[in-house]
Amino acid sequence: MLRGMRRCSWICVLIAAFGCDTLGEFSTGDGDVYRGEIVGVNDPLNCPDGIDCSFIRRGFPSGVTLDLTFDPELQYENPGTISTSGEDCGPTFTNTPLLPIPPLAHDQLGLYEFPGGGRIRNYIFVARPAAGPLAGRDAMVFLSLIRGGDIEVRVIAGPGLVICDPADCGAIDAGQCDYFGVFGLHREEL
Repeated sequence: MLRGMRRCSWICVLIAAFGCDTLGEFSTGDGDVYRGEIVGVNDPLNCPDGIDCSFIRRGFPSGVTLDLTFDPELQYENPGTISTSGEDCGPTFTNTPLLPIPPLAHDQLGLYEFPGGGRIRNYIFVARPAAGPLAGRDAMVFLSLIRGGDIEVRVIAGPGLVICDPADCGAIDAGQCDYFGVFGLHREEL
């Protein structure tokens, strides 16, 4: 019986050592960033008057890129920043800090599961840009660590009912547009 318990103990140690992903692998350093384009092709059936949007994209134009710096070890202190580029009217985010939501450390929502895609861990942050079309507004940022080393980011500001043309800088600069975007990010060296 003791021999069986020892074998079981060794099996558990091996599973723990090789069966789990370490979150530290997702930390960016000084020489790298996670980068990727927004998901969603133009969908004229769901976008009024030929506006550049899709059923999963609002406010952001097609082809916009998001850069993410991230350290999962600092999720409740200083987890990282987001920046966007490729927008006609200027960036939505420029080194905008991801703001932790401290009560999530004590709430089940902080451990939410997101189905599919090999997600290892999910996080919820707030981003409040100082400049650009979302200046002073809170955007929710949902970040998923994906098995294999990629990260998926969802950005939501507003309920998605105010659909603005991303090329209409007057409407964008007025700050009343809603945003929704899904970005698939891969690690890149700077």
